[in-house]
Amino acid sequence: MKLLIRFIAATALVFTGLAEAQIYKSVDANGVVTFSDTPPNDAQTQVEKIQTPARVNSMQAITITPIEAEQRDTGEGNAERTVGIISPVDNTTIPMGAGIFDVVVDITPDLGNGDSIELYLDEENMGEPGAALTWTLTYVTRGAHKLQAKWVAEDGSIVATSETITVFVLRPSIL
Repeated sequence: MKLLIRFIAATALVFTGLAEAQIYKSVDANGVVTFSDTPPNDAQTQVEKIQTPARVNSMQAITITPIEAEQRDTGEGNAERTVGIISPVDNTTIPMGAGIFDVVVDITPDLGNGDSIELYLDEENMGEPGAALTWTLTYVTRGAHKLQAKWVAEDGSIVATSETITVFVLRPSIL
């Protein structure tokens, strides 16, 4: 029993030390910013000790629930066709990074022979029409952007259009 208590105490001390780790931000003579757990040895480098919060803030995941196949109207003919963007949701902020994110579209009923879906970013077509309902957009510039999906019939006519949604892309500035 004593051995178990000592093991738990030693483990708690180790993890306490990890939680208390320091972070240093350093800027060298060329303006290059570096984050590290040890301060630099260079005397010309400007060093700032970063205060880390006691708790980490994290965003909850967004659950995407496409319409189940049983719920879709699979009737042919005059069934009302709908298309909607289910991810990202309207007014979503894409976090810092390279401006890469997925767009997921849901349609009702299923695509007919020769029908296709197109995705538009700021009214610009993002590729050839196809049957895929997921797109990965890459290197989208920072700022606000409008997304819209269109259902294109075999004859080229637009039979359904999604609501336009807005996404905000955060990217590092080059300035």
